[in-house]
Amino acid sequence: MITDESSIEFQSGKKPRRIGWGAFSISVLVHAIFILLAIFYFFTWIETPKEKVPDFVPGGGGGGNKGTTASKIQTRARAMAPATARKIVSQSTTATFSLPDSSEQVMDSGLPSTMMASSGEGGGAGGGKGGGIGTGVGTGTGPGSGPGVGRGFIDTSPFGSKQEVAGALPGRFYDFKQTRQGKTVEDYDTANREHFTERVNDIQKSDFRPSAFKKFFEAPDPLYLSQIASSLTDAGSAPKYFNVADKVKPSGWLIHYHGNVVSDRDITVRFLGVGDDYISVFVKGKPRMINGWPDIRETVMGRWKPDEPVESSGGTPLTGCPLVTGDWVKFRKGEKVELDIAIGERPGGKVGFVLMVEEKGVEYRTMSNGAKVLPLFTTEPISEQARTRITKEFPHWEFEWEKVPVFPSSKDEKMGTDIFR
Repeated sequence: MITDESSIEFQSGKKPRRIGWGAFSISVLVHAIFILLAIFYFFTWIETPKEKVPDFVPGGGGGGNKGTTASKIQTRARAMAPATARKIVSQSTTATFSLPDSSEQVMDSGLPSTMMASSGEGGGAGGGKGGGIGTGVGTGTGPGSGPGVGRGFIDTSPFGSKQEVAGALPGRFYDFKQTRQGKTVEDYDTANREHFTERVNDIQKSDFRPSAFKKFFEAPDPLYLSQIASSLTDAGSAPKYFNVADKVKPSGWLIHYHGNVVSDRDITVRFLGVGDDYISVFVKGKPRMINGWPDIRETVMGRWKPDEPVESSGGTPLTGCPLVTGDWVKFRKGEKVELDIAIGERPGGKVGFVLMVEEKGVEYRTMSNGAKVLPLFTTEPISEQARTRITKEFPHWEFEWEKVPVFPSSKDEKMGTDIFR
């Protein structure tokens, strides 16, 4: 029996078990610290705005998000594109084009579908939406590839191409009404025929030497001629195509084409031409065909006379100005032959020019007016675009498109002003 006075015996080596306040106090203190920290971060999170993470930062290789992230990237990138973005320009012998200054213009919905297809929306591992414009923006009709927006072939005019074309004859534009320095010639009168014909005759007598042109204003850029076939058009078109419309009035001008042409076979031909107001062909420095508007024709012909009477030419591509048939000229295979072609306008108004060739010994069809159906003089095979344009401009006249001799400028001939002797 145990009583209050009874002593309690403990087994030796064991401490007595008792419950104290130390552990409990530590637990309460730790929980209190966590609660305070939680309250601090809660208020900090509410009061401090979140930092925006740009949604145009490029991601990885596309994790099957169907291009959603990439769509945001493209949209944000277009919105942030600077207004003064650099213009990208591509130039080649076949095309010249420039991409718009801003990415918003590049992706404009008005562009051709072939251009839009080059930047479609990707998905999965593909990496979202493709950027930029792919290669092959479009293929133009005619020689070479173009940008697809626009004509797509070499920029040409009835007076030649603005780009250097292999085999073409470079031509220079001159204004009789201005000096070399661009000052007005006070005593030149466009209404006076002699003021035009005197200058033309001086040039012809010099055999088109450069010294004969030194006193006239010259357009800085040449054009490169393949064919001459221009129906009646505004006389201001020539200064326009030579980029001097702001400096030259549409009268009293002359264009001179010069080069060494080469035939790929022995051939004998003669030139037939008509011009409003003036056209001529010189071979090896000698006149082989000269024609002009009836009121100046005899004067510009000078001592040269056509083999056949002008009145019996059998029709004309240009109303009011008969054809003139030139002399027979023999071209030997591979021989370089110096060729000068000139066209000009006296009073202004309308201009038009056609230059054809007839090959000796070849039979040609005839039109209802008795004129032979002849090919155009050309320095390269005539393209479908040129044929379409010429056919449209001369609905009442026929040209031969199959039997066409070609007279390219010598391949080793320098183009531009360097070729002028």
